[in-house]
Amino acid sequence: MALIVEEEDNRFRVCWQEYSIGWLPDTISNRKVILVFLRLLQIFQNGKSKPLFTFRELSVLFGGNSRQAASGHVERFRKCGSDFLSFLTRKRKVDSQVVGAVTQELLHDPLAEIGELQQRVNARLGRDDLSDANIKVALEQIPYGTVRDSIRKQIAIGKAHYQEERLLQEMMLSESCKDIGRRASAEKAGIQMPGTEGMQVSDPTSIRHLVTPGFCVSSIASSLRWVIFCLVMYYHGVPLSVLGSWFGVSKTTILRRMLGLVLVLWPIVYKWILDNVKARAVYIDEKWLKIRGKWLYWFVVLDTQTGLPVLAALLPSTGKWACRWIGVMLKRIGKIPRVIITDGLSGYSHVMEGMGRKAKHILCHFHYQQGVTRWLKRRFADKDEIAVRKKKMKRVLQTNDKRTVKRRLGKLKESSGELGISEWVEQTEEKLPKLLPSVGSTCIPRTTNAIERFFRAFNQFYKKRCGFFSVVSAKRELILFLVMYVFIRQPESGKAPIESIMPDAREMPLYKMINDPLRTVMGVENVNRNCRMADSELLLCA
Repeated sequence: MALIVEEEDNRFRVCWQEYSIGWLPDTISNRKVILVFLRLLQIFQNGKSKPLFTFRELSVLFGGNSRQAASGHVERFRKCGSDFLSFLTRKRKVDSQVVGAVTQELLHDPLAEIGELQQRVNARLGRDDLSDANIKVALEQIPYGTVRDSIRKQIAIGKAHYQEERLLQEMMLSESCKDIGRRASAEKAGIQMPGTEGMQVSDPTSIRHLVTPGFCVSSIASSLRWVIFCLVMYYHGVPLSVLGSWFGVSKTTILRRMLGLVLVLWPIVYKWILDNVKARAVYIDEKWLKIRGKWLYWFVVLDTQTGLPVLAALLPSTGKWACRWIGVMLKRIGKIPRVIITDGLSGYSHVMEGMGRKAKHILCHFHYQQGVTRWLKRRFADKDEIAVRKKKMKRVLQTNDKRTVKRRLGKLKESSGELGISEWVEQTEEKLPKLLPSVGSTCIPRTTNAIERFFRAFNQFYKKRCGFFSVVSAKRELILFLVMYVFIRQPESGKAPIESIMPDAREMPLYKMINDPLRTVMGVENVNRNCRMADSELLLCA
């Protein structure tokens, strides 16, 4: 007898023949109960009873045709004494007691193998049912800080040894070999999606309407329109306390609703980026953030053609291993660029090692020319001497002809001893392969101006926020910034970055509300587009 599972608006029901079970919230617990209930239904034939549904038929409740999933739930129900309450509230095998036992064994031997831990934990608890898989689950719940001191002590007394480079190389190799060639989600891309616990996430149907070109703005729920209005105001610097006073709710309520919305929106937008951006040439740059007294670095990889972020990662360092990790993540999402343009950070030369393929590394001419001034100030005190040398040194790259660059550098080299700039000339000759390809090129940008504009917009947002409270809140706010950035029209082009891959984005309700909130949300017509935020605040308070 075939079972049909119908789903609608986070609800489901089960139908067979002319019968059905009424609509219920689509939760794991409800599906388990319905599965067990249907299995208990009996049919009498020839004086004998048998189950009405087979396990294979019931497996459709969990999206498969394997009977093991269904039979496993029924077996656990029977082990709970065939009591539905006990079945739904049964204790997991890996509970706090198991996690505590694993922690104690780790403190004794932090580098123990999984098999050894499994035997020791079973012996400590007087059990024999904990498997290697259970130990791995317990390990995921133990923070590194718990065993860090134990590892440091063992290293100090010579009981534990490590080779950092070898270990990191193995990690890079193992991670880069996973899931290659498959489209990655936001988590795999390094744009880590923090949890949505405590966030009020909007209905998926309403979210689809927000990003559907041509959908009428007035058809969007009023509450959702006001959340977007708050999002725009918050992005442009209106404090949460002010937004809360406008709507008569707590500022934390405003923040939860805004973050809940962007955490649902970003995976949709990021999938568009992965599907449509080729990322043959990219900019890579980083912005430092200070969170609770610790420095973190937000690395961003920006496509040169579209200006869209194809990757972002919050890392604790700008060293070579952090940059290699950027290369690994680019490989995992299938975006291996042919050209990488950077500001000259030494670690960026290691990005190609993580990708596993060579790419042309180009240095930004603007940053390199800035380095000329710094180099001269460290070696010369007289302003006139600096001015004379700076003009000649900067002139080397002030042309659109590659041969002219070589000729000017060669001529400057002849007088470098007299001018005292021999060291700079040697450094320039070494870096010339990274500077020359962009000279006169129409495909390779000479500067990183696009990503500088990106971080300029972020700096304005970051300063208004006065920093971030924690790493998790920082990740959420970074995603909020990314959603707003890709949908806001840029003053240079008059278009939003998302329009470069989706020209009809201009017709999306989200695009209209972000770029014209007063008219689309409040219904205020004939508003001066150049009005200040203070004017809008006065209008709202009126």
